[in-house]
Amino acid sequence: MVASKKGLLTFSLITASLMGVTVGMTACERLPFINPEGMRETSHVQPPLIIDAKLPKATTIINCAPLKPKQTVTVKGHSALSNGCDLTGKSIRFELNHSNSSLDCRGALLSTTADDPSKASAITIKPEADVAIDNIAVANCHVEGYGHALHIRQYSNPNQRYARGFIHPAANRALAPNSIRVINVSSRNSINSGMFVGDHVHDITFDKVHIQNAGTVGLYLEFGSRDNAIKNSVFVGNGFRTFKPNREAIAVDSSSNNRIENNQFIHNGAGSILLYRNCFEHADDPTRGNHFKRTESSRDNIIANNIFEDEPVGVWVASRQSRNLKGFECGAYLVKQTPFASYHLDSAKDNQIINNRFEQVEQGIIVEDDGTLIKGNKFAANVRLPISVGSEIREQSTVGAIINTQIKNNTFIDKSIEQAIQISAASKTATHIE
Repeated sequence: MVASKKGLLTFSLITASLMGVTVGMTACERLPFINPEGMRETSHVQPPLIIDAKLPKATTIINCAPLKPKQTVTVKGHSALSNGCDLTGKSIRFELNHSNSSLDCRGALLSTTADDPSKASAITIKPEADVAIDNIAVANCHVEGYGHALHIRQYSNPNQRYARGFIHPAANRALAPNSIRVINVSSRNSINSGMFVGDHVHDITFDKVHIQNAGTVGLYLEFGSRDNAIKNSVFVGNGFRTFKPNREAIAVDSSSNNRIENNQFIHNGAGSILLYRNCFEHADDPTRGNHFKRTESSRDNIIANNIFEDEPVGVWVASRQSRNLKGFECGAYLVKQTPFASYHLDSAKDNQIINNRFEQVEQGIIVEDDGTLIKGNKFAANVRLPISVGSEIREQSTVGAIINTQIKNNTFIDKSIEQAIQISAASKTATHIE
């Protein structure tokens, strides 16, 4: 059953002041938050400095006082920063490269020096060789600036493994960091993505993270990554570069079996969660670090119990299916080409979008690949188009219609079913609504 109700109270967590600033704003007018902390009252916006992250007892205390600007500190074993540690304006970097290790910043703020033009990460988890590391935790660290606040990656770059024929996903995952917890870590104003999960990294849990004003994607799940959890977290104002809304809060790029639940998404540039498969960008340039043909779909992800507010798009399944990728110089999955355009088959299959709430969103859910379950979601009256299914580019190709979309038990405020759900003619018969 699909409910369409009038007069229900909206469920926005946006305060009256934020509503006054953003209401009526179109996608082309979207600007980054200048001071979102002053505009919102919810406790989620300002994360606590310290929580009990249930880390192993620290066996090493890192004294911050003697650390020099731009110094890299290698963390071994279970470590904590000294109480009252002040790392503002110092560009200090931490690296964890061994299993069974942890870093508790104890609420310290890390920020860069005024003369630091680098895009180095504040915290890097990376093995010292092509061997997996696991059982690692990072907690209570609050990062301002840097290239990434947190970067989890393999020892060697993807292009190096690809060049030597090391391409099977399972073999690559066997070398990747895994079983990592990230608790109460925040990122503000990163140059690139706030947090980056590298290729084939798996079993990462992000709990109570706060990512705000990242220059590109808030949190990036790179190809081959899987079995990750992102929960109880907040994503605000990410994806605006030079005031242009160009990227999303979470990118799911050929990444599978992830759970994204109980999070809050507010005013991100290109939307909240975009699922897609990279088209083997710049395939003719093997010198690029991420030169590696993606073979896996962004599939079997569960997106549940999240709140989406003031977004151009809430969730976009196969977000690159209808996008002209001519400038990406793609090397795979071509479905249509003209002198001025290039379209490539995207893949984001069998995902579940359940029990989420959408408030003041231009388009709630867009579906351009097969097997999507959309169930139990609530769409406020100020969501222009709650659900859209179909892709003209794909439907005109030999691949054909979007199939096996199930739309069940969703609630639409002040909209009929016909107003709330838009399905292309080609994909209509393969879409089930109840």
